Amino acid sequence: MPISTIYSKTILIPPAAIDENGHVNNVVYVQWMQDLAVEHYASIGGIEAQGPDATWVVRTHSIEYFLPAFEGEEIEART
Repeated sequence: MPISTIYSKTILIPPAAIDENGHVNNVVYVQWMQDLAVEHYASIGGIEAQGPDATWVVRTHSIEYFLPAFEGEEIEART
């Protein structure tokens, strides 16, 4: 099975993601990135397809903020 190099997901921003500045908290973005990494691994078959000695790791991460994101908006996240 070919491994997709990009996994993307649209996220509807929930109220819990909003901080005291009224927009998505920076830590929430990092959590979403972690969640996407797990989903991406599962989408390629996870441990069942990759074998018991395989796993995923984060080698680097980058967040590019174009504009603040607010409750009820949708954003696209990619890994």
